[in-house]
Amino acid sequence: MEITIDGKRLSVEPGTTVLEAARSAGILIPTLCAHDGLQPEGNCRLCSVEVTERGRTKLVMSCMYPVTKEGLEVQTDTKRVRDARRFVLQLLADRNPNAPALQPLFAEYGVNPKVPEGVEPELCIRCGRCVRACATNGTSALSFAGRGWEREVTTPFHEASADCVGCLSCAEVCPTGRITWEEKDGKRSIWGRTFDLVECERCHDRYATPEQLRLAGTDPETARLCPRCRKAAQQERVRLSNRGI
Repeated sequence: MEITIDGKRLSVEPGTTVLEAARSAGILIPTLCAHDGLQPEGNCRLCSVEVTERGRTKLVMSCMYPVTKEGLEVQTDTKRVRDARRFVLQLLADRNPNAPALQPLFAEYGVNPKVPEGVEPELCIRCGRCVRACATNGTSALSFAGRGWEREVTTPFHEASADCVGCLSCAEVCPTGRITWEEKDGKRSIWGRTFDLVECERCHDRYATPEQLRLAGTDPETARLCPRCRKAAQQERVRLSNRGI
């Protein structure tokens, strides 16, 4: 399908989102909640763009808007778009003034972070990446709770979740570094739980929890090598095979 983004004509597959199409053409659309490995939800609303179809123009979230018709026209940097993004960023600035991931955006859109009196600054921006990553893994140990200003990411009933496997997927996709964990003496602690770590017999790195390996369909008792050493061992076998050894 033929579409136009900022005057640039593109050919994309039906169902491609506007955000995906823009990225494929090297056109930058800011976003905080989008992640290549996760289903989009449009939580941050920062990726708003203007689209024109059959003479009608509207604001949409580019991560959630699929291309379904020929001739779609997209503008990613109009005054209306920038005003919408600035409004979102100002809301984030009131609660997350110190989040490193937001500083370049604050500067670009002229937002001056100023925390309202009585509000404790924090790093979580409610993007939902961690919740989606957990659900994608099939564990669902995290979810949103509360409404409005009280909305937060937490475990069920704010207690250590039996569904958590300590895989760190939530921390890896977090854009602000809000989710932290600790590894010490062969154990990993996160979300109120502490897990043993399986040791690689080659490099002796403690690389995963038994619960994490079981979720991936691997028996912790036979998982002797970490992914890095397993790949190296496979490459060694290929080299020896090619040499006829």
